[in-house]
Amino acid sequence: MLEGNTAFDKGRAFIEREEHAARNARPAVSIGMPVYNGERSICLALDSLQAQTFSHFELIISDNASTDGTEAICREYAARDSRIRYVRQSTNLGVGANFKFVLDAAQGEYFMWAACDDIRSSDFIEVNAAFLAANPGYVASTSPNGFEGQSMEKGNLVSFALDGDLYSRFDQFFEYCWASHGIIYSLVRTQILRNCEIVGQSFIASDWAIDLYLASHGKIHRTLEGYTLFGLNGICSSAGAYRAFRNSLIELPFPFYQLSRYVMGLTRRFSLRQRAKVFLALAKLNLWAAFDQSRAALYSFYCGVFKSRVGQEKSQGSSCR
Repeated sequence: MLEGNTAFDKGRAFIEREEHAARNARPAVSIGMPVYNGERSICLALDSLQAQTFSHFELIISDNASTDGTEAICREYAARDSRIRYVRQSTNLGVGANFKFVLDAAQGEYFMWAACDDIRSSDFIEVNAAFLAANPGYVASTSPNGFEGQSMEKGNLVSFALDGDLYSRFDQFFEYCWASHGIIYSLVRTQILRNCEIVGQSFIASDWAIDLYLASHGKIHRTLEGYTLFGLNGICSSAGAYRAFRNSLIELPFPFYQLSRYVMGLTRRFSLRQRAKVFLALAKLNLWAAFDQSRAALYSFYCGVFKSRVGQEKSQGSSCR
């Protein structure tokens, strides 16, 4: 909820002021969409952004050298809507660098990343921008979120916020980290996010590192209004996610090694007891992820051997006929 009627009035005044100045000023909100081969879903994602009730935004699409029809689709949308800026990269920058590219290009006071398979309610920007304008103690704001194919009943949506004191925000995050997708796709104060040194890096759970960076700089709100529906086609949903983001051998036994090092650095203001609790939470995550990584590797190996044997048997069978 907004913090009192005065705050609500301030937020609403911000929306009205920014809409009135839209034709003569830089956009209030920047949306960054990094995309690679998103032709199957990007139209719905773009339609949901164009349908926003808050219209004073720019949309920066960075096409990471797609090899499908993404370019043609994006150029068509950009030709019809002057708020859309389409950039095609000549070579694939990598996931992290592409996310950083759209943030670096942002002009707005507020910024949000938008994936090419995510759908937002038409009031998403309006309610979250109004909240941030009225509540300077918050660094980010987002709406409840669900996932593709899931019921959108309010009780089924992820709706936690990180709005306690500093340690409580970290503690809340680790309680809900596996359902924390909505935070990285929040509406955020642009300058604070730009100061995060993790943006542009690619390692396992780098998005969690950014989430906790934001939590270390202020509260993160979750509105009652609006929603985001996340797609299921991202690389983090794939069986090879650990391998794709692994940067060193130490991440075999400790998949969240880089995350752990970074997060412990963020806890310097914590008491010794609080730091110990964060360390224990990270240790548990590493243990679980190491087991999950091993299980996935064994399953992949088993499937490969099984398919190979089946193929050999079929080949032998056909040669006997």
